Parts: sequence; structure tokens; C-alpha cells
Amino acid sequence: MTATPPEIIYVEDDASSAEILTLYLEKNNLKVSHFDNASDARRAIENMHFDSAILDIMLPGGDGRDLLKLAVQKKLPAIMVTAKITESDRINGFELGADDYVCKPYSPRELVARVLALLNRTQRGHQLKALQFEGLSLDLSSQLVTCDNSEVRLTAAEFSLLRKLAEHPGRIFSRQLLLDAISGDHSAVTERTIDTHFTNIRKKLNDNKQQPRFIATRYGQGYLFVGTPIKS
Repeated sequence: MTATPPEIIYVEDDASSAEILTLYLEKNNLKVSHFDNASDARRAIENMHFDSAILDIMLPGGDGRDLLKLAVQKKLPAIMVTAKITESDRINGFELGADDYVCKPYSPRELVARVLALLNRTQRGHQLKALQFEGLSLDLSSQLVTCDNSEVRLTAAEFSLLRKLAEHPGRIFSRQLLLDAISGDHSAVTERTIDTHFTNIRKKLNDNKQQPRFIATRYGQGYLFVGTPIKS
């Protein structure tokens, strides 16, 4: 029996943008329910089950921020998509409970990647309490890291980055995508900051950059996790 694909509610009044992103989402085995106005979307969120939401702010028949508040009440993970690009707009979106914030114009491929990452975090958060690898353990509830039976103290940003990689062993993450793991406001964080964090993580884990046990670099591409999972 095949697994039921995750269902996304996508609220966007621009028909062309909606058609393109829906195509990309469906190509990634996601079921999409698209609405072009706030009223219909509100009824859908109130009466139907969804796994994630993509919400525009400026909508006919209402404000996307009100839909976000409803999504938060329903414990529905949500990504805001909007032409509002000021720092205060982004901060307001996160304060209202958005899990991610994407400014127009955006890359459909990147937005799909963000949706998949959000689904993965949400689903694994329900299923897993820890990530276990040979020589390394991440406790997801306490954010405690143990390396070779010794406790390792990571900052919140360092833990978020390590978890991001460890949840997808072998997958290369560009620095740009990793920015999202540590800050919703990218204006204050640069790709150089990502490099600095990984330098610190490697030092704390005694991980040799030339012969990595946990974190590898692919020059021109990004970072990936190469630790060996412990089979349960």
C-alpha cells in the first residue's frame, strides 16, 4: 500500500504564480488544494486536514495574516509568501507564528525545498526523540549533543545546523538554504556566518575537515552529513 502524499493548502490570488508552483509541488508528490481568496481558504482550514500551508498575505476577501493566526490555532505549519519585504514585515510574520517567510519574486524550486524541509521537521518531530549515529547522538527535545560518550555544548544556531544536516544524511545543503535553519531574518546572517558555525561545530566534535566523521564540505555546493546511522 502506498503512503498518502502530504496535502498542502496553497492560498494565492495570482493565477499564473499558483499554476507554476502547484506544478512544482505536485511533481514532488505533494497533494495541493489551491484557493485564490481568504474566505474559501478559511473555511478549508477550519474543516479539512492539511499537513502544511503556503499563505500569501495580500488576498481578496481578507488578510493572509488572519489565515496564519488560524493555522497556528490548528497547529498547521505555515510558510508566508509575500511581496512585503521589509524587516518589520518578516519579523511580524514570525511573531504571528509563521514557520518560514519567503519574499516575492521567489524560485519555485527553493520554495518547494522549504516546504519539504518543513514537512520533514514536523513529521520527524512527532516521531523521533533523538538522532543516533556511530559516535554521535542528538537529543531533539533537550538539544543535548553527545559525542564519543561526552557531552558537547553547542549554541542554538550550531545545534539547528547540525540537526538540519543530520536529519538528511548524504544530502548536500547550500549555504543559502542553511541560513533558514538559524535565522528567519537573513539580512543579519551571511553565508560566511554559516562557515564560521561549521568551523566551531567541527572543533567541538573533534571532526577533521580533511577526513570527516560527521560533516563534509562539497566545494561550490555546500555541506552534508556523512555520519553512520545506528539501526534500531
